[in-house]
Amino acid sequence: MTSADSFDIFLSDYANVSRYLSTELSALLTTYHLTLDAFLIMHEIGKSQAPLLLMDIAHRHHVSRSAISRQISALLSYGYVQQQANASDRRQKSLLLTDSGREIDQQLVATMRQSANQWANLLGPQRVTTLLGILEDFNDQVVNQATTE
Repeated sequence: MTSADSFDIFLSDYANVSRYLSTELSALLTTYHLTLDAFLIMHEIGKSQAPLLLMDIAHRHHVSRSAISRQISALLSYGYVQQQANASDRRQKSLLLTDSGREIDQQLVATMRQSANQWANLLGPQRVTTLLGILEDFNDQVVNQATTE
């Protein structure tokens, strides 16, 4: 197989997988008025042991504060997230999930895990491990390198 053939296969498979995942996730998330980015932010806030600041989230996602701010505004408007002023510096506002946000996050994660488990059963544990390793390597060696340059 030539590199041109491999590249065409990659483009086709990437488009198909991307479209499939986007459709599946959108169907699940739009029920709660969420985008994937908003869900990822909400989930990160929920997993954090300590309250997070908007600028911490922006840094972790490699995007501007204004981009995160738009997502946080949507989460605030739906009552999924609340802001809490820092006692020592009232200008800093920590982000926490509301009870509703935590419940929705747990429901969404459970549904997503169920789908992921079905895919893992189809592919088998070795192929899933390989796929996750490739994605992690790509993230570390390509994505993270590009954002630090």
